[in-house]
Amino acid sequence: MEPEIIELGDGGNDHEQEAVRREPARYRRSVAVVAGLLLTALSGAAAPVTPMLTQVAELALGGADGVPASVVDPVRDLLVVRSEDALSAYELDDGSLRWRLTYPPGGRRDFAVSRQVPDVLMVSEGTVEGSTPTAAVDMNTGAVRWSTNQYVRVVGEYGLEGRPPSAPAEGIPPVDSAEPVEILVRDLSTGRVRWALRGTPFVAVDEAALEAWSISKQGVFTVHDLRDGRLLRRGAVAFPPGTPELATVYGGMLALSARLPDGAFLETRYDIRTLRVVAAATTRLRFACGDYLCEVDGDGGTRDPVAVLDRETLAVRYRLEPNVQLIPSAQGAITVRADGSPLLGVPAEQMIDLADGRTLLDLSGWRAQFAFDESPAVLLARQTPDGVQLARIEDGRVRLLGTLPATAQRCFHNGQWIACVHDGNRLGIWRIGTTAP
Repeated sequence: MEPEIIELGDGGNDHEQEAVRREPARYRRSVAVVAGLLLTALSGAAAPVTPMLTQVAELALGGADGVPASVVDPVRDLLVVRSEDALSAYELDDGSLRWRLTYPPGGRRDFAVSRQVPDVLMVSEGTVEGSTPTAAVDMNTGAVRWSTNQYVRVVGEYGLEGRPPSAPAEGIPPVDSAEPVEILVRDLSTGRVRWALRGTPFVAVDEAALEAWSISKQGVFTVHDLRDGRLLRRGAVAFPPGTPELATVYGGMLALSARLPDGAFLETRYDIRTLRVVAAATTRLRFACGDYLCEVDGDGGTRDPVAVLDRETLAVRYRLEPNVQLIPSAQGAITVRADGSPLLGVPAEQMIDLADGRTLLDLSGWRAQFAFDESPAVLLARQTPDGVQLARIEDGRVRLLGTLPATAQRCFHNGQWIACVHDGNRLGIWRIGTTAP
């Protein structure tokens, strides 16, 4: 029996939640891959399995002409759907409606969730007038905890609200009484204003160090603790020649930009601890790759291929081919090429031994996709004449899970569930079953 269709439409009705009860038998549809599908697997790479994807829900996303796949996003244990007049949250395990937040039609809604405050969804609305009201929505109930008429940037457990200098600061005295841009630092959970910082005129935030900078056009700066506004240090640097335009802090650097009379921009970057100038050509990024380090240049590997380094000596063990990136995963290191549409994942090439780069498994033809909950699991997907074939790597082999509709546009997964927008205006949810040993 086909899963029942729940029409979300232009606002839905009060019977939606009743229409999709938790795991009713009539919604269950096994899409186990038949023997013929196994014959299309990677030659010698796919292990004999009992693959199983059980569909638990099928939701209709509105108009018959289809909707952008981007209207659906996974957030924690929910699938959040944006429509013209509502934000709706559906349970990932069975598709039932948890809550719906309605709003006037028009404008675009974006949202963000902080790891430090996972029960709050920050929803911002871009209006035709150009303003960006923001609301803090309780993830469990859909109730609005607090709101403001300004855009709020999420940094850890804090919300940074930019305000015009003439706006009142709710009785909180600013740390710096100069001018013009003002930032209110709020508790993300409650909306309480902790303190305020006025730029002189520039304001920059170091998200990693939780520090807030106020910087003058002459390069004089003060640095405050983002949590309580305590003054940490003062100093001075210099903008490059031209009219000062922008100051930002990222990656351990303070970047100052200025505009020349011909419209060109110059940028000078300083180490935030030593205040020494950082040469752009020497910028390299390093990140953990299992028992090793990976290194890529600041242009994302366009100048030099990705290198795998020894953690202790930083000696280069080997380099990947040009334009090839590395995805460390729970199953092993997967090499990919970052080209084409990323909706079903990035094109995969091989699973390699991180120690020496030798090939362990050929993944040609598959696309690799990270789990949305940031777990190290990787899902493999590829188009076949029968639909989108799904698999994962187990015990060094590709194990098939099943097939989804050939029209799948965008998928999300974790270790237990897969959700895909397909056929233009459908959202399907499948449970990943266990495979035979």
